Amino acid sequence: MQRTMWIPLLALALAIAGCAHQPPMPAEQVSADRAGTKDRSETDPRYTLPPAKDRSLTIFLGSQTFEYVEDDRIVASGEISSGSAAHPTPAGKFRVLSKDKDKRSGKYTNYFDQNTPMPYSLQFYGPYFIHEGWVPGYPDSHGCVRLHYEDARLLFARIRVGDRVLVKQEGSARPISPWSDLPLVF
Repeated sequence: MQRTMWIPLLALALAIAGCAHQPPMPAEQVSADRAGTKDRSETDPRYTLPPAKDRSLTIFLGSQTFEYVEDDRIVASGEISSGSAAHPTPAGKFRVLSKDKDKRSGKYTNYFDQNTPMPYSLQFYGPYFIHEGWVPGYPDSHGCVRLHYEDARLLFARIRVGDRVLVKQEGSARPISPWSDLPLVF
C-alpha cells in the first residue's frame, strides 16, 4: 500500500521539476511570463515583420539586458540572466551556430537526474546558449543567457543561423522607440 502511494507523487514531482542549479521560478513570474502568450504571436506585429537583411543580438552582461536589432531598428529589448561568477558567460563576437526549440542540456540535470530543459535555444559558442529560463534580475546561470518566455519565443522566431551575437561587459539595451514605425505592443 505504501509503495503505491509514493509512485504518483514521484511522477508528479518529475513532471514539475525545475533545473537543479536554480530555485523554482516564482508562480507570479510564470504567470506574467506566459500570460496571453498563446495568442500573442498572432497579435504582436513583430512576428509578421518582413524578413530583415541584417539581424543582430547584443547581450549586455553588466546591465543584464539584451537588444535585438533588424535593419537598424530595435525590435526587442529586455532583461536577461547570464552566467554567475563561478560560471561566467563568455564575452565577444559570435554567430548563431544552431537553433533548437526543445533543447535539453547535455551537461546539467535537475534534482531527479533529468536533463535540464532549455526551450527556444540559440547556440552562440560551444556549449553556450541563449534560451528561455528563470530571470531573477542578476547573473545566475551556468554560462547560458536566459530570457523571459516571450522574449525567447520572439528571438527564436526571428533570428537565423549565422546571425551576429555580440556579448559585451558594459552598456545597456535601448528600449524600443515609441516613435518608430513599429506599433507598440501591450
